[in-house]
Amino acid sequence: MLLEQVEIGVVYVDNTGKILRVNSTAERMLRTSRADVVGKRVDMLPLRTPIYRVLSENCRDLPMEISIDGSMVSVRCSEIKNERGQSCELFQIRDITAETKEKRQREEFVAMMTHDLKSPLTVIMGYIQALLGEMGEKVDPSLHLFIREMNKSSSKMLTMIEDVLDAYRLEAGLLQIDRALCNVRAIIEGACQDGAREATVHGSTFTATIAPDLPNMELDGKQIGRVFANLIGNAVKFTPRRGSISVEAAVRDASLQVVVTDTGIGIPAEELPKVFNKYFRSSAAQGFKGTGLGLTISKAIVEAHGGTISVESGAGQGSRFTVVLPLTAPAHLH
Repeated sequence: MLLEQVEIGVVYVDNTGKILRVNSTAERMLRTSRADVVGKRVDMLPLRTPIYRVLSENCRDLPMEISIDGSMVSVRCSEIKNERGQSCELFQIRDITAETKEKRQREEFVAMMTHDLKSPLTVIMGYIQALLGEMGEKVDPSLHLFIREMNKSSSKMLTMIEDVLDAYRLEAGLLQIDRALCNVRAIIEGACQDGAREATVHGSTFTATIAPDLPNMELDGKQIGRVFANLIGNAVKFTPRRGSISVEAAVRDASLQVVVTDTGIGIPAEELPKVFNKYFRSSAAQGFKGTGLGLTISKAIVEAHGGTISVESGAGQGSRFTVVLPLTAPAHLH
């Protein structure tokens, strides 16, 4: 019989709660035998047995993870109709012990890597800040440029470490959004000021048109600031000398709309569907440094706020990224 050959445990329960079928994989996972449970109602099984624990869980909407004697199983229940049209339940049970162990090892690795990389970098950045504070009096002018470049490079390294950590959090469903009432205009202006400085260094022009009536919004200011900084930073990075970058922010249709436009290298049309994929790097971006995580994380942050992010571009035609955030967060996101 086919059910005896699959690696997924299967338990079939009829509309009265009676167990009609248990395959051999489910027997092994649930530490039971068919002879002991088939023909019995679920509510008549001993409470402490693994099969009762599994079948008594409400796992129709989302899979449940249950520990059984040192193993971990994922249980999902589906409603099916029998030959008389009555609603019955089909439980699917997967052994996820190895996956759970691997996930725990990844968590430990990321935590260790983050600590081991960020701790010395934080010390280095602290000393650099001390040197920046002494540049006017105690530091030889011939070293000023070196110190500024050290500060810039250490900041970029910290951002890359944060990107790797957030990519893991995103994969594990742990990306956290902490909402508070924010001055969104100040957040956008801060990102624009940094972008304008970078554009000047790159030999490009930068313009910002920010509506004066932007309301305060309940957002995670730090995370949304990262989104705008990333989009503006990319626009500057991928725009050649004598190019232009513009930022527009206004309220439209009960939403904040921020548009970042550049005259840079652009993205080939066939690659646009992949632009928000993790680690994706456009063929046009060869030779430019980056982790390929910035847009993935930006999309996750915007969507966690109930908003959308989209792109219009073409090879050699520049790019236009649009972020739309609802002025009032949807109820399910509070």
